[in-house]
Amino acid sequence: MINNSIVSYRVRLARNIKGHPFPGRMNAQEREEMSRSVAQTLTQAASGAAFTYLPPEKLEGVKAQALKERRLVSPEFAETPRGLILSADESVSVMLCEEDHLRIQTFSNGGNLSECLQKAQDVETLIDEKHPFAFDETLGFLTACPTNLGTGLRASALMHLPALTDTTSMRRLIQQAGASGLAVRGFYGEGTQAAWGYYQISNAVTLGLGEQEIITALAEVTSQIAEFELKARQTLYQNDPVGLTDRVWRASGILQNARRISTQEAMECLAAVRLGVSLDLLPGIDTELADRLSQESWPGLLHQAKGPFSSQMERDEIRATMLRQALTKGEEKVE
Repeated sequence: MINNSIVSYRVRLARNIKGHPFPGRMNAQEREEMSRSVAQTLTQAASGAAFTYLPPEKLEGVKAQALKERRLVSPEFAETPRGLILSADESVSVMLCEEDHLRIQTFSNGGNLSECLQKAQDVETLIDEKHPFAFDETLGFLTACPTNLGTGLRASALMHLPALTDTTSMRRLIQQAGASGLAVRGFYGEGTQAAWGYYQISNAVTLGLGEQEIITALAEVTSQIAEFELKARQTLYQNDPVGLTDRVWRASGILQNARRISTQEAMECLAAVRLGVSLDLLPGIDTELADRLSQESWPGLLHQAKGPFSSQMERDEIRATMLRQALTKGEEKVE
């Protein structure tokens, strides 16, 4: 990760199968038949060990919420799941019959965008051999939404930019990104708000550019943004070292001592801790730990790991216990 600013990468390919209407024009039976047919093709690849198919009935309630929190499915898909294919290591997810027949997504926490693209193309090839995609020589891959025509590729980097947010530089950065053909969105992408200094930077143009061109341009811009963020963090510290240290240590103290904590407060504190780690203000805590705890603090994932809970109050208490134990390495005092 560059200067602790880039949390993860994602590549998403929108694809539709030739000769079939878009999902919005299909009835429930047609969508189910297509989903199962594509799932069979992919799960039988590599002796069926690489992928698992989850039908809609296994994607309801807490399960769907947890998948959304891990960004394996979109918020829209979580509301109305229609079948999902997951790789064994969950670095690949294929949403079936959402807006398009297929949304092939690949993720990387420690690699790069080119690796994500290659992995997505490998999955694409496996499917295309049995289910040829709708393609036009002029328009490229045909998609339900015209904004995805061409490559059908959305590449994105989830970035943590607290210093740029604090110094009010994000507005200028968003304007510059837009002029460069990029979009700056919230934690879950389109239609969501930025929170705790997290932003998703992605390409806004899919038509007229090659896949590798899009990947290269995004990688260059996110690298520059990471450098801007690093300088902004250093400036914040230089301008008020006591104030920033106090902010970080207070957040760490809350996490290590709270007996009940909400998702909102946990994420605010963990974001401050993450900033402090990058400035060497919290020895003994690393970025990977902060990121893992940020993910595990979400309600759906916490419910899967520690639930069920009898109330939100109990859930907040369990979250506080989990955070205390992780950050004190189980050495907290017994009351």
